[in-house]
This record gives sequence, structure tokens and C-alpha cells, in this order.
Amino acid sequence: MKASVGDDSSSNGVKRIEFEAVVSMTLSTLDHILLDSGCTYQAKWSRAREEYGNGDMHICIDKNAGYGYLAEFEKVTSDEAALDAARTELLAIMTKLGVSELPQDRLERMFAHYNAHWNEYYGMDNIFVLQ
Repeated sequence: MKASVGDDSSSNGVKRIEFEAVVSMTLSTLDHILLDSGCTYQAKWSRAREEYGNGDMHICIDKNAGYGYLAEFEKVTSDEAALDAARTELLAIMTKLGVSELPQDRLERMFAHYNAHWNEYYGMDNIFVLQ
């Protein structure tokens, strides 16, 4: 479960709080339980991920359904006062690697497009490009 704690939207929060739990059932079983309880899909996501880490920093290279290849840079902290410093550190690493953050408005358009058409992209074979 994720919730944005920054000024950006929940579509792709840059600063967010996350809660994770181990689930002792298959994704298919969990999927059926949620659908049987009356939940509906906002979207269904699929991706292949390679994850690299150093301490509390993680860099993931993902091939995402619809989106294609993306890199996610993440620094985990339990101290909300450290969020701005963590962002600054991540941006410095990204600059060193020659990559830049995608603009939030573009990510929001991508998120909305994927949600509206997820069944055309689920499975990672088809991608779209929105500027």
C-alpha cells in the first residue's frame, strides 16, 4: 500500500509512505479474493525487474507493461525530516549517471492512459509513448 506524502499526486508520488506485508498465497488466489469481494481493477500491472542496491539506496531497472524500460531510484528512510536530503542525494546520483527525472505531468498522463487501456498492454509486449 502506498500513499503520497509530497505535493505530487498519487499517480506517481515522489515522496511516499509505503506499507508492505508478506502474503502467503499466490497472486492468482489473492486476485480472486479481491475480485470476489467486489473490488474491480483500476489496472493490472506487469513488469520484469532487475534491482541493484547499496545500503538504503535501491535502483531498479524495469520493463513495464505499456511503459517499456524505466529506472526507479529509491532511498528508504523512516525519518520524514530526511526526505528532502534523500531526494537531493538521488538527484545527484541520477545526474552522475546522465539520467533525468520524468516530469510529473507526463507521468500522470502515462498513468491515466495505462489505466484506461491496461488490458492492451498487460504482459509487457506492447508499449506506448506519451510526451
